[in-house]
Amino acid sequence: MAIVLDKSHRWRVLAAHAFLIALVALVIFPFLMILSISLRPGNFAAGSLIPETLSFEHWKLALGMSYTAPDGRLVKPDFPVLLWLWNSVKVASLTAIVTLTLSTTAAYAFARMKFRGKRAALSALMLMQMFPAVLALVAIFAIFDRIGSVFPFFGIDSHASLLLAYSGGIALHVWTIKGYYDTIPVEIEEAAKVDGATPWQAFRLVLLPMAVPILMVVALLAFIGAIIEYPVASIL
Repeated sequence: MAIVLDKSHRWRVLAAHAFLIALVALVIFPFLMILSISLRPGNFAAGSLIPETLSFEHWKLALGMSYTAPDGRLVKPDFPVLLWLWNSVKVASLTAIVTLTLSTTAAYAFARMKFRGKRAALSALMLMQMFPAVLALVAIFAIFDRIGSVFPFFGIDSHASLLLAYSGGIALHVWTIKGYYDTIPVEIEEAAKVDGATPWQAFRLVLLPMAVPILMVVALLAFIGAIIEYPVASIL
């Protein structure tokens, strides 16, 4: 049976759609203006929304690529932006992998094992996250400067030192993954052990597949946190 709508309802639906379209246009307009300005030749900020002449010179300079000017000159970029971008992605990806590996195993120990000092260690991890890394910049620089005199691979101005420094921020991720592990019944792992699985097999083949959602969240948070971090990267 067809539903008959009165005119007032139709007008409300039409008004709601019109409001949403106007809101989307208002949000998208600044991005369209930025895109339009980036496609204009020269340094002209004023003009129509649709450029009369398309030029990719600004994009090439932003990506660290040379371009030929209208007078025939070869304009080279001032900064190797693509190299910087690749370094950021590389360090952030490795940080996400290392952080996920350490956090996953550490969280398993705190969630499933019993040992002396467990509660104190968890409290210490939480306490570590209360202080930003900016407060320890001088100490971080001094530590890696001293390490670099013995092991140059982990010294100042190296990706390894940056990766090692970022990997120290796993405390929050350990708490996050541990909280998710606590929601998974222990009986599932015990059933796997009864069937002959070793503790490592129960962890790798039973627990980890069930914890994939939180592992993806932690990996994403670690990647974003590393790629947008500047203070520590500026000294290492």
